[in-house]
Amino acid sequence: MLQIGTALDVGRKRQGKANQDYLAVVKTGLFGNRPPLFVLADGMGGYRGGENASHIVVNKLGTVYRKAPANANPLQVLKSGILEAHKTIKAAASKNKDLARMGSTVVAAIIQDDTLYLSDVGDSHIYLINQNEIRLVSWDHSFVADQVRAGLLSEQEALTHPKRNVLTMSLTARRESVEPYLAKVPFGKDDILLMCSDGLWGPVPEAIIHAVAIEYPPKQATKKLVELANANQGPDNISVIIACDKGRSFSKDSTNSNLEDTQP
Repeated sequence: MLQIGTALDVGRKRQGKANQDYLAVVKTGLFGNRPPLFVLADGMGGYRGGENASHIVVNKLGTVYRKAPANANPLQVLKSGILEAHKTIKAAASKNKDLARMGSTVVAAIIQDDTLYLSDVGDSHIYLINQNEIRLVSWDHSFVADQVRAGLLSEQEALTHPKRNVLTMSLTARRESVEPYLAKVPFGKDDILLMCSDGLWGPVPEAIIHAVAIEYPPKQATKKLVELANANQGPDNISVIIACDKGRSFSKDSTNSNLEDTQP
């Protein structure tokens, strides 16, 4: 069993505008005989239809997961869901010229049999966190990430580079095909899964994300992280999912935290 927290916020600088982030924790029936699917999408900032695109991505992945056989390979299910979402975005854009430039990133994950199965397209993040470290386990499809991997930029330089928002792959109607990143990593009883859009990992340093995730239970941690992103100017929509083992203990819990125990 998992304890789970989620949070969505429009961000300080986008008050009064549509939230183009969208997320879901997808369950498959009353008896919980399959693990949940965690999925988070960030609609392309500044493009018309970003909100539509992120909803298409999350809803399509949920549909594909619910229809998949119980014994299906989790990585294949994640890939199929993302490819179906891309196909749906292209079809919607072809029917409505106002949606021609819509697009979205996506991160999706399943925790099953002590393994984290994950897939992504774009620059939203999946972190594996424990007491000792925070580790990015997703793959950024972006110009600056390519430069960092090539040794041409430092991670710190990438955060402020003028091309930091340039994606090399996303789910967009203008892209003929996509190749989602797929991976599986061990997931222990003391590990924490954290998924977020760049509205969190951009304004809030990874060291702070790590500290909050290990200090607070998921519901309180997601709310605290949104508050921190907004305190750092909240330049974009903010979305975050946190999940960990039900029995994991934290130094601060809902009985001694001044954070409200709420989630959207």
